[in-house]
Amino acid sequence: MWWFLLMAFAGFIVVHLAKMMRLYLVLMEHKIKLSRFILLYLKTTFVNLVVPFKLGEVYRVFCISRETKLWPVGILSVVVDRFFDIVALFLVLLPFDLFIGKKLSFITAIFFVLIVFAVAVFASIAPTYRYLNRYIIMHKTSKRAIWFLKVLDIIKNWYDFTNHLIKGRFPLIILASSIGWIAEVGTLKALSLYKGIRFGVGDFSAYMEAIFLAGKSPILKTYTVTGAVTIAVFLVIGLVSYYLSVFLKARRRE
Repeated sequence: MWWFLLMAFAGFIVVHLAKMMRLYLVLMEHKIKLSRFILLYLKTTFVNLVVPFKLGEVYRVFCISRETKLWPVGILSVVVDRFFDIVALFLVLLPFDLFIGKKLSFITAIFFVLIVFAVAVFASIAPTYRYLNRYIIMHKTSKRAIWFLKVLDIIKNWYDFTNHLIKGRFPLIILASSIGWIAEVGTLKALSLYKGIRFGVGDFSAYMEAIFLAGKSPILKTYTVTGAVTIAVFLVIGLVSYYLSVFLKARRRE
């Protein structure tokens, strides 16, 4: 049975390499040093694993904002990362639901609604901004109108910022995220075989509902604990390696 554990470990590495690549693609314009980016990913992922309901993303926003010195980058990069994560997960879940489960699961339906809503809002920002901006400038002169114009400019700036984060690379982001989720399905299956826990298509939907909607999943706790320990080990190794290299470089300068 030990080979199932080995397969689960290998799958876990692929999962996080893919997710790390996705976040790197979102942030690549900001040219974060690779060693610092890896540490950023490891420490924020560890917090995400031990803090429930993905609330660890708040910590990721803080870390990215501090690293780039731009708080809009922290917020928008995490939002974009989460959006493409959901898109890829939806693409993975949909075939299972339709061809094996023969019905759309609750979590897949929620993802579909979220994706359609997000895309509709994002696509409407530019034309809505142009119309309202022109209308207010031509027909309104009150202080409230000036305040509203400033709000519109902030929204447009954030829209441009988001567009800049994903322009020309969103197919690669979706590909990386899809690889991550497919690898996660395989990792969960291998881990369930090692632990003797039942895990099928319906169980994966239950696993996702447990993550996002506080549902129940027998495999979730096992995966979370195993993942947190693994990430913690890599994080300690990464921190020791990073600060050792910094120390050695400082010594050479002396």
